[in-house]
Amino acid sequence: MLVMFSKLSVSVSLAALASLVVPAFGHIYITNFEYNGDKMEEGKCTVKPWDDKNYPEKDVTKDTMRCRSASTAINEGEYCDVAAGSTFSVHMHESGPTDRVISESHKGPYMVYMAPAASNGEGNVWFSVLDEGWNPDTDVWGVDTLIKLNGKLDIQVPPTLAPGQYIVRAQVIALHEADRVYGEDEDAGAEFFPSCVLINVSGTGTEVPPGVAIPGAYDKNDPGVHFNLWDDATSYEIPGPAVYEFGSGGGAAATNNTGTPSVIASSPAPSSSSSSSGSSSGSSSGSSSSSSSSGKSCLSKRKNKRGKGKRGKKSRRNKVREEM
Repeated sequence: MLVMFSKLSVSVSLAALASLVVPAFGHIYITNFEYNGDKMEEGKCTVKPWDDKNYPEKDVTKDTMRCRSASTAINEGEYCDVAAGSTFSVHMHESGPTDRVISESHKGPYMVYMAPAASNGEGNVWFSVLDEGWNPDTDVWGVDTLIKLNGKLDIQVPPTLAPGQYIVRAQVIALHEADRVYGEDEDAGAEFFPSCVLINVSGTGTEVPPGVAIPGAYDKNDPGVHFNLWDDATSYEIPGPAVYEFGSGGGAAATNNTGTPSVIASSPAPSSSSSSSGSSSGSSSGSSSSSSSSGKSCLSKRKNKRGKGKRGKKSRRNKVREEM
C-alpha cells in the first residue's frame, strides 16, 4: 500500500511539474499578409521564421537579425503583388494559444525596412519606410500602438519606389531587459523581433534609396539598444536608419500608424561608448525635420523627447517577468 501511494505521489508531482513547463509567450512575429482587404493564410508571402517563433534575437552581429528566418536565403518564396503608392498590412502576433499581440510589458519601438530582393538582404541595402518610437505627450510606445491596432500594421509602398521584388522587414524591439548590455547576464539585452514578407512592386517609380547593412545597423551599446526603461530618462533614440523621404525635394515626411509624422532628427551616429539615456536635443513626436533636396540620409538618427516621471521604476521588473 505504501509503495502504491509513493508511485501515485510521484506521478502527481511529475504532472504538476509538467504543467509549469510552458513556452515563453509574449513575443511576436508576422502571421499574415493582407492586401486590398484580402487577409492571406498564415505563411503566404512571408519569410519562414525559425522554429521557435517566440524567441528573440539579442545578438546584433548575427545574420538572423534580418528576418529571424529558418533559412539564410530570405529572398526565396512566394511574392505578393502590390502597386507603388498602395498600402498593404502585416499582422503581427505571438505564437501560442492566445490572441495576444505581445505582452504589454514589452515596451519599445517598431520599425519597417525594405531591401531589393536580389540582394538577399546582404550589404548596405536596407532602408526605412516607417517607424514609431515614444510619444512624450501621451507616454505611448510603438508597441502600445501595435497592441491598440490588434497587431495590424499598415505599410504604404512609397509611390516613387522603383518596380521590382523587395523584402519587407517589420521589427519590434522590446526594452524591458535593455538596461544591461547583451552578454552581461543571462537575461540582459534588448530583444529584437524582426520578421519579413516578400512583395513584387509594380509602378513607374525610379527611386531605390541608399541603405544600411543588417547586421551592422545596430551596436549593442547604441542609446536605443542599451536603454534603461526603468529610470526617468529624458529621451529615447530609435536605433538604425531614419525613415527615408521619397520624392523630389526630399518628399513628404512618412507617417506612422497614429497618423502623426514619424520623428526624424539628424544627429551623429552614437559611438560604442554612448550613454543609454541621450540628451533631449531631438524633435518631439508629432513634428518632422526639414530635408535637403537629396532626401534625408539613411544614417541619420532620431531622438524622441521622453517625459519625466511617467515610466515605472525598477520594482516593476518582477511583474514584467511574470507576464512574459
